[in-house]
Amino acid sequence: MREIINISASHRTNHVLTQFYNGQEQLLQDDNANNETGVFLNPVVDKISKTVSYSPRALLWDARNGVGSLGLHEYETSHDYYFDPNRKPEEATQDGVQVIQTHQRIPKSEFQTAIDSSGILPELNDTNTKYWSDYSKLVFGSSNLNTLKDWYHNVDDPSLPDFQDQHQAYFNSYEVGYNEFKSQYSADFIDEKLHWQLEACDGLQGINLLSELDNGWGGFSSSLLLEVRDELPKTDILTWGFNKDDALSLEKPVRSSKTNFDLICNKIRSTISLVRDSQLFFPMYSDPQQSMWRSAGAATLLFDAVNAVSSNRVAEDCVSLGQIAGMLTQGETRRNVVSQLNANGIDFSFYSHVPKLKTTGDELYNQLTISRDPKYVSSEPWMLKAYEWQPSDTIPVDYRLNTTYMTNLAVTEKPRDVFKSWFDLVSRYFRYDSDREELKEELGTLASEYEHGWYDDDESGDDY
Repeated sequence: MREIINISASHRTNHVLTQFYNGQEQLLQDDNANNETGVFLNPVVDKISKTVSYSPRALLWDARNGVGSLGLHEYETSHDYYFDPNRKPEEATQDGVQVIQTHQRIPKSEFQTAIDSSGILPELNDTNTKYWSDYSKLVFGSSNLNTLKDWYHNVDDPSLPDFQDQHQAYFNSYEVGYNEFKSQYSADFIDEKLHWQLEACDGLQGINLLSELDNGWGGFSSSLLLEVRDELPKTDILTWGFNKDDALSLEKPVRSSKTNFDLICNKIRSTISLVRDSQLFFPMYSDPQQSMWRSAGAATLLFDAVNAVSSNRVAEDCVSLGQIAGMLTQGETRRNVVSQLNANGIDFSFYSHVPKLKTTGDELYNQLTISRDPKYVSSEPWMLKAYEWQPSDTIPVDYRLNTTYMTNLAVTEKPRDVFKSWFDLVSRYFRYDSDREELKEELGTLASEYEHGWYDDDESGDDY
């Protein structure tokens, strides 16, 4: 067995993993499923009842209260979590137990109440899926969940936790996030939570790291990845970075607002760090018009397809995360940004939203296509097969109609547009930043990795 651990850092990406693991739960219902269950799920055998339960091979980070109504030990036997929808905490009846209320109660969703009572599941929508735990089908317990100590869930903007719930300081900068992980969680996370997951694996295949890039989570995940890479230097790590629109993608002046400028500052620093320490980097687009539930349902089309290939039960169709990385980089390990991200006809790449520079071409360096159609046959070496998708009913209906879709991934010349534009922005606007020259050097090197042929040296991003 070659297991994969998924690490998520942000409320948005926790929605993505929730949708993905709901799909893994769906596969458990199919005796003829063509996936290896143990790749993403840890089986626990109860010898007394002769049953098997499954827990996600996952580590989720969120702000305090970000897990919604889910208690850290709610479904464990330690009884150190109190929840009774019909009683207030001060009315607790357990003998010898003192109940301490740490925050205002968040009521269970109708969906979770229905699961606990084996009732009829309600239809999901943008309103009843504010928290990822509102519709999770697998149990995320104390071995999976990690919480920021001083940062509280921000209902108005879940991507920006609120420091001490004071509505004055938010988790909105790369530096804050980077220092938060490094100073508060680094040792405990590696020595306890990560090692617990590693010990539950027979032979780790790789890690998926999912995070947002525009805010403090980008710095947080950069620091986290640095520690994981130091602990597991030979492990294949694929990073999925979620990007909101910014001044560059919207073609607005960089200084049009402080928010626009801060978004780009965070995005540049996060991308450089994560690209450097990953085998592959997927720059995902976060659609501002969609709720996190709906956006995660769409992103699962791509995320599930890539990971399905690595959990194929059919040996000749199984391709590891490391092999996928090798196919897309072909030995050029610094050329590891997968800029073409298309699944079921949907373009998921943030880089598609960045304006094209005048002289950048359309060179396609390496590509691969994943088919989920069991009847599809191809002898092309860049064609991979995955089992037919069995989406959970928590995926929005319009995204789960086609279960035999194609996924196209490619490393192209497009990242040059992004890195060159960022280079110009750093040169012009980061005049007093201590890391200005280092950022310019990194961006210049990255841009050169995606250059093909001759370019006009006078080219610049003066329009932005």
